[in-house]
Amino acid sequence: MSASSVYSLWLQPNGDIAYQLQERIKKLSKKYKTPAFAPHVTLLGSLSASETELISLTNTLASSLHPTELFLTKAGYQNQFYQSLFVHVKKDTSLKEMRGMACRLFDKPDTEPYKPHLSLLYGDLSQKEKERILNITGREFHIRFSVNSIVLMQTEGQPEQWKKIHTAVFKLK
Repeated sequence: MSASSVYSLWLQPNGDIAYQLQERIKKLSKKYKTPAFAPHVTLLGSLSASETELISLTNTLASSLHPTELFLTKAGYQNQFYQSLFVHVKKDTSLKEMRGMACRLFDKPDTEPYKPHLSLLYGDLSQKEKERILNITGREFHIRFSVNSIVLMQTEGQPEQWKKIHTAVFKLK
């Protein structure tokens, strides 16, 4: 990819939780004819540099992080394609520190409020339709999952065009 591509850093669930979330995303995307995507929590987006530089920075970040847990809480929605329907992630000290480190390392000012979430559905659905989906699927999640790596994703274009570039494993505690 060229230096003009756009990249993001993702935290992804693994194991059974990843499978369950992926199946939920697939089911919703099929039913509403919207793009499917891998379950993830974006740590930092809109990165643009050479892949070599981004891979090196991702490795540096991962080497300073320890495995942690993320907590999915309650569902929400916005009137944005990529945040159409999602589950909030508890913004604990560990996640705040991880975000701060990433912003400093990748030289991205943390000017916008960080609202960690795991999307369930991308698309342009009405508020009424989103409410209906939440009435069926539920609004409370109370799911926790371990994160032990960070994924560098090329996120240019549509979700079906996105590509995993690199995975960097956190150091052990």
